[in-house]
Amino acid sequence: MDPDGVRTGYAIREALDQIYDGQRTGRWDFTQLMKTEKTHIGTLVEIWLQREFGFDDGEELDYRIAGVDVDCKWSLNLYDWEIPQEMHSRGAKLAFVAWANEYTARWASGLIRISEEVLKPLGRQRDGKRRLNDRGRDRILWVVPGADLVSNTLLHIKDATKLDLIAYARHGQTAVTNLFRELTGELVNRATVLTAAQQVDSAKRVRDARRKLKPEGIVIFGHYAPHPQMAQELGLPAPTLGRFVSTRLHPWGQGDPEPFVEVNGGAWRRARPEDPVVEAPTLPAQGE
Repeated sequence: MDPDGVRTGYAIREALDQIYDGQRTGRWDFTQLMKTEKTHIGTLVEIWLQREFGFDDGEELDYRIAGVDVDCKWSLNLYDWEIPQEMHSRGAKLAFVAWANEYTARWASGLIRISEEVLKPLGRQRDGKRRLNDRGRDRILWVVPGADLVSNTLLHIKDATKLDLIAYARHGQTAVTNLFRELTGELVNRATVLTAAQQVDSAKRVRDARRKLKPEGIVIFGHYAPHPQMAQELGLPAPTLGRFVSTRLHPWGQGDPEPFVEVNGGAWRRARPEDPVVEAPTLPAQGE
């Protein structure tokens, strides 16, 4: 159902973005969450995976997959899954374990059958939960041993000035316009637009940003055709579902070494820093 892990990665990204609730709160960092919210992430990951793959409810555990009960275990730290007694006290049970790190933008998932021999000794926890021992770590059958997580754009902005212009702008539209002006060439996901705008209609904010940035030579590619292919032709990352990428354009001339794309009968390349500002062409409507 997910040979390349894209769907699982999408579900994890959606769960994290839901707990940040950036549209209403303006948050984008795990450290900004309250303690009770941090403990709720695992539940959201479980829900989003079931929503994405349509798993049946389990009889005793979270899911019923291919006729087998499977429990979903989540951790922000690799191997820190907490295993309750019911996973092994009445026979070995199967666990789907998932992990993701926002700061390294990596995630992984696997399967392990839980039994006494794969668990550390019982500690002082009142709930009796235990973690995997070294043997348990070696017993994990990795479904996706490691993959890139859709990046949390605001979290990875290293330039404090850029972050201020985006995250702390006085108006939502200004924040979104600054987002695409300051982060040209980088994939920006829908949740980042919502967090920057803190308004309901993120699609309108992107359309307005296109209009405002056009005189500066900047275009914004979306995820519908032909935009992803056009972005790739310019050497940019291709936007996937719910993502955007912006860049400043300049007319391409015979002999220019850069790749170019045709827009409205003209040839355009990515602008060099020293190129004068030229008004950007109007991109074709997505889906045409």
